[in-house]
Amino acid sequence: MSAPHSAEPEKVQALFTRIAGGYDRFNGIASWGLDRGWRKRAVRLAAIADGARVLDLAAGTGDLTAALAEQAAPALVVSSDFTAAMLVAGKAKLDKLPDAKARQRITFSLADATRLPFADGSFDAVTVSFGLRNFADRPANYREVRRVLKPGGRYVVLELTHPGFAPFKPVYWLYVRKVLPLFGARIAGDRAAYEYLHDSIQAFPDATALAAELAAHGFSKVEFEKLSFGIVAIHVATK
Repeated sequence: MSAPHSAEPEKVQALFTRIAGGYDRFNGIASWGLDRGWRKRAVRLAAIADGARVLDLAAGTGDLTAALAEQAAPALVVSSDFTAAMLVAGKAKLDKLPDAKARQRITFSLADATRLPFADGSFDAVTVSFGLRNFADRPANYREVRRVLKPGGRYVVLELTHPGFAPFKPVYWLYVRKVLPLFGARIAGDRAAYEYLHDSIQAFPDATALAAELAAHGFSKVEFEKLSFGIVAIHVATK
């Protein structure tokens, strides 16, 4: 199953290269600061054991990577992305983390999430935040994640989804369709990139459908919870 609005990886790379400089500021403002709490919850659900090896896919500027390295005590967190500009921005930020032990846990990899350059069974957990929507071939990603996970390893997916609270739906979709592109134009200088955001959320499976999709692609146990009036979901899929 491909992602209709992400079928051309070169365009996705170009989009994220354009917005790399304003990406962090936009996320904080657009989410009203809620994104920090979402990432903290995702790390807790990942249940990272001391000394674990973790792969953070589509890591962008490294916010989830930082949360993994700071909140847990893994031996290694690989911060990976297939857009070099995002990795460069992430490395510059993560190299300044105040926690020296957290900094030492992090390495970087320019990697396509559908063709991972890692050996079978390399990781205890794989994470992705706000990136799965942009993968051109989700089944290929699921196969690769299952391949690089150890038995019993977890794939934790933090992603925007369709809110289920009926009175909130029209407000949410108006905000995503009309307001966020204005923020994108003002903060990142790129309105079109954030018009894409609305289309990509609309095209993406809702939380229940995504859980079914993960289960259909070989994960033995899939659970999810929704946060903030259901605008985001965290899925935990076990190999």
